[in-house]
Amino acid sequence: MWARRNSSQIQFILLFTLVVALPFTASRALAQEEAAAGAVVEKSARERDLRDQLQKILHELEELRQAPAGGATAAPVQPSVVQEPSEGKAAEAIPQFELADVSIVSDRVQRRPEGITLSATEQSETESQPTRTLRESMESLPGVILRQANGPRDFSISIRGSGVKTSFAVREIKMYEDGFIQTQSDGLSRLDIHDPWFMRSVEVTRGASSSLYDNYALGGMVHFRTRRGSDINGMESFISGGSYGYQKYGFAVGQQFDNVDISLFGSHVAEDGFIRHSDYSTQTMNFNFRVKVDDKQNLYFKAITNWLDSRVPTRLTLSQFDADHRQAGGINNATNAVLLGQRRLDRRNIIGGMYERQIDANTVLTMEADYDVKDINQTFTQISDNINPNYKHYTDLRHDGRLFDMPLRSYVGFFVNQMEQEGQTFNNLQDFFGTRGTLAQNSRGTIRNIGGRFREELEFVPKWTLAAGLGFEQSQLSVQTINYTAGAVSGRSGAERSFSNWAPELSVSWKPADGYRHWVRASTGYAIPGFGNLLTNPFTGLAGTNFDLKPQKNLNVEIGTESRLHKTLTVQLVGFVTFVKDEIITQVVSNTGGQAAINADSSQYRGIELFYDWRPLDGLRLSGAYTHIDARYINFSDQFLAGGIPTAFVRDGKAVPNVPTDTINFKESYDHAASGWGGWVEVNYMNSYFLNNNNTVGIPAYVIANLNIHKNFEFHNNKWIRFAKFFAEIDNIADKKYAASGNVVADSTADANKTLFFAGYGRSFYAGVTLGLF
Repeated sequence: MWARRNSSQIQFILLFTLVVALPFTASRALAQEEAAAGAVVEKSARERDLRDQLQKILHELEELRQAPAGGATAAPVQPSVVQEPSEGKAAEAIPQFELADVSIVSDRVQRRPEGITLSATEQSETESQPTRTLRESMESLPGVILRQANGPRDFSISIRGSGVKTSFAVREIKMYEDGFIQTQSDGLSRLDIHDPWFMRSVEVTRGASSSLYDNYALGGMVHFRTRRGSDINGMESFISGGSYGYQKYGFAVGQQFDNVDISLFGSHVAEDGFIRHSDYSTQTMNFNFRVKVDDKQNLYFKAITNWLDSRVPTRLTLSQFDADHRQAGGINNATNAVLLGQRRLDRRNIIGGMYERQIDANTVLTMEADYDVKDINQTFTQISDNINPNYKHYTDLRHDGRLFDMPLRSYVGFFVNQMEQEGQTFNNLQDFFGTRGTLAQNSRGTIRNIGGRFREELEFVPKWTLAAGLGFEQSQLSVQTINYTAGAVSGRSGAERSFSNWAPELSVSWKPADGYRHWVRASTGYAIPGFGNLLTNPFTGLAGTNFDLKPQKNLNVEIGTESRLHKTLTVQLVGFVTFVKDEIITQVVSNTGGQAAINADSSQYRGIELFYDWRPLDGLRLSGAYTHIDARYINFSDQFLAGGIPTAFVRDGKAVPNVPTDTINFKESYDHAASGWGGWVEVNYMNSYFLNNNNTVGIPAYVIANLNIHKNFEFHNNKWIRFAKFFAEIDNIADKKYAASGNVVADSTADANKTLFFAGYGRSFYAGVTLGLF
C-alpha cells in the first residue's frame, strides 16, 4: 500500500514538473496585451452603480431579443457549460449572488431557473487564505452546514437538514462542477476531489429540486465553478503551511485566446492532523479546455483526478471527548483505530465532454457525457476493495418564445446513467497494519437511472413569472452478494428492484424593480435506496432481499425575498417548511439484534434563512448568514432490543437528530486597494443539538473566531512575476475545545458507549503566498 502511496506522489511530482517546463512563456506577450479579467466581486460604490446600469442594459437587451425577430436563448435548468460566464465579457464584474439569474455566454443572454432560492460564495472566499477545505467558504452561506467526515476534505453537506444521517461523504444533495455531474448513480458524492484553491465560486440551490436535477436532490444542488484560463492569464503557484504539519503546494496554468480558454490546476496537500491517527496526503489535478467552434457551437472538455492516502480515527464517546479530544478513539478491538490501522486509500477519475449548439436564435441544445470511476480501498473493522465505473449523460433543449404575446421559456431534458459496483470485503487481522484476513464477502451490482424532465416559465404579466416543471425517472437496481465464513461460502443474497419517481414543481416570482425579487415555491425531491439497504431481510435481520423498502421523498414549500434595500445593502430572507416521507433509516428487527433498513413514516423541518451583504465604504464588507431549523418527527416509532425483545418506542414530537437549531456566520472584511493590505475577522456559532432519536445526548454549543490579514503586491515592470499575495491566519483564536462533527447513533447502544464526535481543530496558525508568474 505504501508503495502505491509513493507511486502516486511520484506521478504527481513528475506531472507537475512537466507542466512547469512547458514553453508557456511563448504566450506571455499575448497575455500581457490582453486586459486582465475583472474580479468576480468589485467593492467600490461606483463599481456597484455601474453594475446596476449594466443589469438594466441586460434586461433591455433580453426584451429586445424576445421579440419575434429573434429572442434570447431559453432558461438553462441543468448546470452546463452555457451557464458559465465568459471571462472576457464586461458582465463578469457582476457578482453571481447579486445577479443570480443572468450570465453571459457566447454573446447570448441566459437566465437561471425562476423561483428558486440561490446563494453563492465570492472568489475572495478562496483567496488569501489556507484553502484547506471547502468548509472555509461554504459556511458563509445560509441553510448550509458542513461536517468533518472520514478524511481531510471529506465533509458531509446538509442543506435545510438534509443528509444528516450519513457519517461520511455527501448524500441527498446533487453536486456538479462546471456543469459536469459529480454525484454518482448511487447518490454518493465526495468533496475530496474538489480543491478550494481551484474555485472561483460555489453556488447552492436550496430546497428539494428533483424536477431540475433528478434523483437524490432532496436538499438541493451544489455547483462548483473553477477559475477559467482568463482568470489566470499565465501561471500561478501557491505555497502554504501551518499548524499540525499542514503543507500545501499548488499551481495553476491558464490562458484565454480568441476562441479557446484553457486551464490546468494541480495541488499536493499533506498534514499530520489535529486528531491522532489522522495524517494524510492528497493530490488533485483538474484540466479544462473550452473552445468556441463558431458563432453557434461550443465544446468543453474536462478531466479531474484525485489521489488520497489518509489514516482515519474513530469518533469519540462523551467521556473520551472530555478526557482527551485528540485521541484516535475506539471502545474495543473492533473499533480501535490504531489496532485496526484504519485508513482510506482512494482514487477517483472523471473525464467528460460537453457540446452546445445554437439551433436557431431562440433554441440551444446542450449534450454532456462523462466517465467517472472510483477505486476505493478502505480499512476499518473490515477491509473493503471496491471499484465503481459510472457512465453519465444528459441532453437539454432550451427555447425562448411566446404564448399569446407573453414571454415563455421552455426547457426539456433527457438523462441516463449507469454505475457498476464490484467489491470484496476481508476480515481485519487487527495487527496495527490493516492486514487482510480471510474473505468475508464479495459483491457485484448495477444501478441504472433513466428519465426526462420539462419546465415552462411564463411571464403572464409584466414582472410576474409562473414556473412549472415535472421530472420522471425510472431506476433499476440489481445486486448479488456471497458471504463467507472461515473461507467457505456461508450464504447468498441479492436484490432486483425497480423504482419509478415523479417530481413536480411550481413557483411564482415577482420582480417589481431592479434589485428586488420575491417568490413562492413548492418543489419535491426523491432518493432511491442504495445497494446495502436492499440486502437484509426486514423481518429477520439476516441476509436476504428487502422487498418493502421505498424511496424517500420530500415536499419543500418556501417563500422568499431578495432585496437591494440600498445600493450598498442586499438582504435575502427565506422561510420554508419541508415535509419528509419514508426516510430510510436502520433499525433492529429481530430478537438476535439483526438490523435492516426501513422507512420512517414522516418528519417535518421548519425554518428561516437570512443573509445580508452591506458595503458602506469602499473596500469594507459586512456580511452574515443565519439559519434556524426546527426538525421534528411527526409519525415515527424507533425500535431496538429491550430485555432481548424488539420493542417500539414512539418518537413523535422528538427532535430529528444531528440538525442544529441555530447557526450563525459573521464576517467583516476590509481591503485597501491602494496599499494592497486587507484583512477579515469571522465568527461562527452553532447551538447544541441532539444526536440520538431519544434526545438524550448531543453536541454542546460553540463559538469560533478566526482572523486573517493579507497583503497584495503587483509588479508591473517585472517579466517574471506579475503579483504576489501573502496571507497569515489564525483559526479558533480562543483555542476553544469543541465537537465539530456528530454522528447519529441508535439508542440500542447505551449513551456512555455511543461513538459520537470528531473534535474540531484547536488554535491553528497558517501562512502562505500565491505568486503570479510569467
